[in-house]
Amino acid sequence: MKLKSLLFAGAAAVVGTAGAQAQTYQGLYGSIGAGLTEILEDRDFETPGEGLVTPVDSELDYDDGIGVSSAIGYAFGNGFRSELEFTYRQNDARFVAPDFVNGQLGGFSGFPASGLTGEAKSYGFMANLLYDFHQIKQNNSKLPITPYIGGGVGALIADIEIAASNPSAINGLTPLSIDESRGLLAVQGIAGVGIELAENLVLDLSYRYLATTKRQFDGALAGVDTRINTNLDSHNFFAGLRWNFGAAPIAAAAAAPAIIYKDCWDGSSVPRTSSCPPQIEEETSETPDPIQATVYFDFDKSNLTPEASNLIREAVSRARQFDVERVRVVGNTDTSGSSAYNQALSERRARVVRDALVAEGIPAGIISSQSLGESSPAKPTPDGTREPLNRRTEITILFE
Repeated sequence: MKLKSLLFAGAAAVVGTAGAQAQTYQGLYGSIGAGLTEILEDRDFETPGEGLVTPVDSELDYDDGIGVSSAIGYAFGNGFRSELEFTYRQNDARFVAPDFVNGQLGGFSGFPASGLTGEAKSYGFMANLLYDFHQIKQNNSKLPITPYIGGGVGALIADIEIAASNPSAINGLTPLSIDESRGLLAVQGIAGVGIELAENLVLDLSYRYLATTKRQFDGALAGVDTRINTNLDSHNFFAGLRWNFGAAPIAAAAAAPAIIYKDCWDGSSVPRTSSCPPQIEEETSETPDPIQATVYFDFDKSNLTPEASNLIREAVSRARQFDVERVRVVGNTDTSGSSAYNQALSERRARVVRDALVAEGIPAGIISSQSLGESSPAKPTPDGTREPLNRRTEITILFE
């Protein structure tokens, strides 16, 4: 019931934040971690009573143990992550409690810690789905702390090895031995925080509630073969490191107020508070001044819009009235995304404009092309900002 409540609460939190995009990473990542694993107290210890005078209905307790984990996953860039996780857990057996009936000792005296040795080990294979929330804010500034929740399903291979005896047993049900491995179905609820230590490196602190099915393990009690029912539900507290393999941060945009755009003469759209690009004015002098035109692109695009194609066609048409000496083409981007990605994007934008000029009749040999990435914005902005005025390729046509 506790696990179901945790999972339902996590699902409700994800639904409640569906409209808010988290600041996160996109791409592959890997993680390793270690920590404390605590098998829940009072794990059922039951036998059907085969070959015994009476069946046993008792409890098996474990000491706190250690756990290690590793995972490989993919962040989708919208707050969600999926991963495949491998875990190893080990807990020493503490004691088997006596069987009490209505407050009175029943037919089983149990096994105290002094007479019991052994452990429970498990190897877990889980598929997890997680969601990263916005980074925490304090005094209107973001701290490098990102809470997350999630859940997983999979399987545990449980290996229980226990040997016990009780010389003072009043019922003769001694000794005990269990030595068998079994596969258990498992689900887990996850909550944690990621603390950004450096670019692409995160300190991961998490809590995991793991629930497993109850299975029968073959053993022997008082020299008689029997089956012992138990499970390995546990609390787990892990700390580790998560590496984002060269992924670039994606800035959150959903929390910002909606931007109202206006249409400009060249078919582009800019925020209402910004100015449209200057229009190309007709040149009347016999030897005109250079013709300058700016081609704008949609976010993360390098293809020409119909309006941009018309702008290039018009500029070339006017330039043909004179002797063109050379043409300069300079590609630019805004600051959203990594510098390396934006450099490549500005090269594509410059190339598509150059090809369009050649298609309109400008000789390729007189066109020089340059790509500046995000280094020369028309409108300076903070890093990670989408700005329409900066998503452009500038054309300058010079005459003899």
